[in-house]
Amino acid sequence: GKAVDITMPIDEGEKYNLGGITFKNTKAVTNQKALRSLFPIKDGDVFSREKIGKGLEALRKAYGDLGYVNFTSIPNTTFDEQKKLVFLDVDVDEGKQFYVRRIEFQGNTTTRDKVIRREIALEEGQVYNQRAWEISLLRLNQLGYFETLKPDDPNTTEKHLNEKEGTVDLTLKVHEKGKNSVGLTGGVSGLAGAFVGISYSTNNFLG
Repeated sequence: GKAVDITMPIDEGEKYNLGGITFKNTKAVTNQKALRSLFPIKDGDVFSREKIGKGLEALRKAYGDLGYVNFTSIPNTTFDEQKKLVFLDVDVDEGKQFYVRRIEFQGNTTTRDKVIRREIALEEGQVYNQRAWEISLLRLNQLGYFETLKPDDPNTTEKHLNEKEGTVDLTLKVHEKGKNSVGLTGGVSGLAGAFVGISYSTNNFLG
């Protein structure tokens, strides 16, 4: 047969280390050290875009816990070519802080609203906290009444933001599991021979 050998020259370039990370336009959180601790990379470490990306995501979640739903950040880089260092200056746009105005539920034909609401770690009138909402869905999943609720699924949580008033309405969409379930067990006993057992249970019997 015929074959072709391909040689690809690679120019790796210079290796750069992180010189430092700073933040600007931060008003709600003024503690620069606290913001810096969200990035899993130390000054002097080899520069890693992956670790910087994780830090920016952690920064977004931290502001989300404080009610800043529309938070954005833009990283700007400068280089020290002589020392081979990269400096990162994160330009922050915090946006407006949002409060929870209303929490409603859809799809719970059997389960009462109060059963769901007691598992919600957020209350109407409080600052919107994304982490608290995610914990609420985890607690609801542990009940076993509904199909798995996913925090990042828009089909699970519907948000309506009022930019002028700084409020957010939350609608939780649930899909209840089958109300009744039947279980079948069986085995062989040395005394009684073969046996079969049937179990019957009603999911969320009292709503």
